[in-house]
Amino acid sequence: MHLDDLLPNSHHVTRQSQWISAPPDVVWDALHEVRLSGLPVTVALSAVRLLPVLLSGGGFGRLHDRPFLDALPVPLLASSAPESVVFGGVLQAWRLSGGEQPPSLDAEGLYRWMRPGWVKAVMDFRLTPVRNGTELSSETRVLATDPGTRRRFDRYWRVVRPGSSAIRWEVLTAVQLRAEGRMRSAVA
Repeated sequence: MHLDDLLPNSHHVTRQSQWISAPPDVVWDALHEVRLSGLPVTVALSAVRLLPVLLSGGGFGRLHDRPFLDALPVPLLASSAPESVVFGGVLQAWRLSGGEQPPSLDAEGLYRWMRPGWVKAVMDFRLTPVRNGTELSSETRVLATDPGTRRRFDRYWRVVRPGSSAIRWEVLTAVQLRAEGRMRSAVA
């Protein structure tokens, strides 16, 4: 599954990629092993973002111990080892309390969803064999379902986009360090 299958048009797109000196199967395992406890920037930025939710009585459990991929704000839609994982859902992220509980949508439901007051968000991690290694890339796309929501989300995105990009870079780097460390251990 590709992001074009879910959200061919979007209002916001971010892309990051990192070349890793390891084959896709090793990078795949490393991606799935990275835990929030090994991502200090991610934990700090997530805590700032979730503070209003916590203060309003919502909890976020034991996030620090979870695998990064299990802590994403949208659910897993497809996984094809060792090529890609795709996540997607609807959010009201600009609302301090996190907004309404989003519906559970499969890929087709997400593609068709256009109820006002929401943004559709999709994200992937894609592994591509390149130059005796693997390019690990991540892309996020967001589409607002109506003009008012787009304006609200645009203001929110201006504030959180740098942090969102920093989180993605931290994850790609953590995967790189883990995968390349595994390769060095295998040679030694």
